[in-house]
Amino acid sequence: MKRIIIIMAGAALLLPACQEHEPETGLVMPAPENVRCTANAGNSLTFVWDGTADAEQYTARLVTTEDDKTVEVKYVTETTAVFNELEAGVSYTCKVRAVAGKEYSEFVSSEPVTAEGGESEDPDPDPVEGAYEAMMIPAAEDEHKEVLAFPGAEGGGMYVTGGRGGRIIHVTTLDDSGEGSLRAALNESGPRVIVFDVAGIIRLESRLNITEGDVTIAGQTAPGTGICIADNTVEVSADNVIIRFVRFRLGDRGNGLDDGSDAIWGRYHSDIILDHCSMSWSIDECASFYANRNFTMQWCIISEALRNTTVHSKGAHGYGGLWGGRNASFHHNLLAHNDSRNARIDHPGIYDNKVATHRGNVDFRNNVIYNWGNEVTYGGEDGHFNIVGNYYKAGPASVSRRYYVHAYRESNGEAYAYPELYLEDNFNSLGVTGTGVVYKNGGSTELETVPFPIRYNDSRSCYTTTHSAQNAFTSVTEYAGASLVRDAVDVRVTDNAVNGDYYRDGSNGSTKGMIDSQEDVGGWPEYSASEENEANDKADSDNDGIPDWFEAQFGTDGGLDPDGKTIDIYGRYTDFEMYLHYLVRDVVAGQAEGGSYTALE
Repeated sequence: MKRIIIIMAGAALLLPACQEHEPETGLVMPAPENVRCTANAGNSLTFVWDGTADAEQYTARLVTTEDDKTVEVKYVTETTAVFNELEAGVSYTCKVRAVAGKEYSEFVSSEPVTAEGGESEDPDPDPVEGAYEAMMIPAAEDEHKEVLAFPGAEGGGMYVTGGRGGRIIHVTTLDDSGEGSLRAALNESGPRVIVFDVAGIIRLESRLNITEGDVTIAGQTAPGTGICIADNTVEVSADNVIIRFVRFRLGDRGNGLDDGSDAIWGRYHSDIILDHCSMSWSIDECASFYANRNFTMQWCIISEALRNTTVHSKGAHGYGGLWGGRNASFHHNLLAHNDSRNARIDHPGIYDNKVATHRGNVDFRNNVIYNWGNEVTYGGEDGHFNIVGNYYKAGPASVSRRYYVHAYRESNGEAYAYPELYLEDNFNSLGVTGTGVVYKNGGSTELETVPFPIRYNDSRSCYTTTHSAQNAFTSVTEYAGASLVRDAVDVRVTDNAVNGDYYRDGSNGSTKGMIDSQEDVGGWPEYSASEENEANDKADSDNDGIPDWFEAQFGTDGGLDPDGKTIDIYGRYTDFEMYLHYLVRDVVAGQAEGGSYTALE
């Protein structure tokens, strides 16, 4: 369990009642509920309670039941507290209040509990033999020995911390807003990890802006077939954000959609990584991320942007994404059935006054582009791009594009320089002319002979597992997207890419895999979980975020500490982070096979 005590001059300070800090205002907060003892072993008592939405921390006071004498006071951010070295045979009561700034609630008391005494359990037990090996962390990362955003994180955003060390917030409803909703969890502040107790579609009634950073959205925790976000745009407008295993399938039926409605996008921020997400059915682009620093989009599927939707005022559209930034990585993504912007590599005109701070080197590596319509990868005015190991496979709708990059030096009436490009080991099923770069505005430039470095904060080396273009095609079509449980959309799109075909024509003039509405391909699949599956995933007796089944399998029951590092033999990741990784261990291990883990230097 998470334990937080006041630290003063390097020493732990446990305060008696007369020293306890009391907030200065009145009793204005809702009180915690259901304070109860969940473990009575040896000389220790463990108490948990039902928290309140606005609490920043809790004061847990242990008193002797007989005379109400304070034994120990703890200040915790989780809804649990452990008291050790208690006297056997003595009855104790735990009193808990919620605190937020200078506001606080009344104390709520548990039922009296008599300490049983005897030999205490090891507070930091050794995990079962073979626990670390069962995590299947790629060997190259073990050799690297760095603490990453999560096992498998690579590229410019690989060192992002997200919600590490913060509260664990459960999404318990598919409602757009209100208690237990994803929107409510994202509107909280401070470090937090968002986990899902439900499966299904979250239908947004308005745009969802992520404005509070230091957050991890762990979509892999959803039971059954997982989570999908639909009907409105998700915008990342914060720093230090991790998003994993979530589907963003916009569609054309939501409130307030317009020409700029993307499935997900973000700019002008830093320390962001998107991993194994699926984006589709956009009005504008499926996934646009540019003008961000220390950024990664990896192992995502960007597909079926709506081409002749009735929403967009300019008619034919259907764009994959606009990509760029500074120390930004886009690797092992599948772009399929998008008419253009596969991807549109960015230009200075969309940076406002942030060109000097947010524009720099970009790595476009091991991406698969299938069945583009009018255009593949293009643009890049005055930028610096590595184009490495990408696989371009023409499909039924593809106009003949015998190149990897269509380089621009002009946009929106502004003149720039052509992009500086480093190209290596790319493949185009149609073949290429010359170097594989076509220059839109006449003339040409020399290609770079060494790649541009990608360094976190311009200083710390970043790494990526690089495959050959051929192997990237195999790995991406097998593992990309929200692939813990692939939905019917991703199954169809990856099958199309492998087989070189398409599923349906559009309903408003588009053909050969380009669609005009999500209804052209059957609309949103059903996402669900059985009651047994949900109950098993949610069962967490000690309320520490690690389910009972994981604790039973990899440590003594209830013995793993979410903030401890008993499983990771290298001491990098907490037991809670190991649980999050274990859910997707097969995906992370499989996608690394056949590649070379090297610095982006």
